[in-house]
Amino acid sequence: MTDSRWVGRSYETAPFEVTEQSIRAYMAAVGDVAEDDELMAPPTYAMVYGFDAYWQLWTDQEVALDVAHLVHGEQRFSFQRPVRPGDRIRTTGRLTAINARNDMELVTFELKARDAEDQPVSDGTALFIIRKA
Repeated sequence: MTDSRWVGRSYETAPFEVTEQSIRAYMAAVGDVAEDDELMAPPTYAMVYGFDAYWQLWTDQEVALDVAHLVHGEQRFSFQRPVRPGDRIRTTGRLTAINARNDMELVTFELKARDAEDQPVSDGTALFIIRKA
């Protein structure tokens, strides 16, 4: 089991520059064919600018999550404003819970994204299920 002393550990990304190209590439990859006059990122694009926070957790050798047995169980986002080309977003991820249940470990990871003016953009919560080997 992952040591619960790591609950509270946080990870911060470098600023991510949102571009029209990155939004359109993401939309194409997920089959979103919307052609709005004012381009806004779809809600799940939050994974793009927040991914490095996840990566930092998954590769943290001290926390040592068993990523070989990890399943992404749940994901939620809430938005304070739309994401548009030109935004520079940094995301802070924080490990908020590690719980054992039967032969599984439930790991909760929360994210807060802020823009270049330090204003809130989005929040997210992910639940990882780790099957004990």
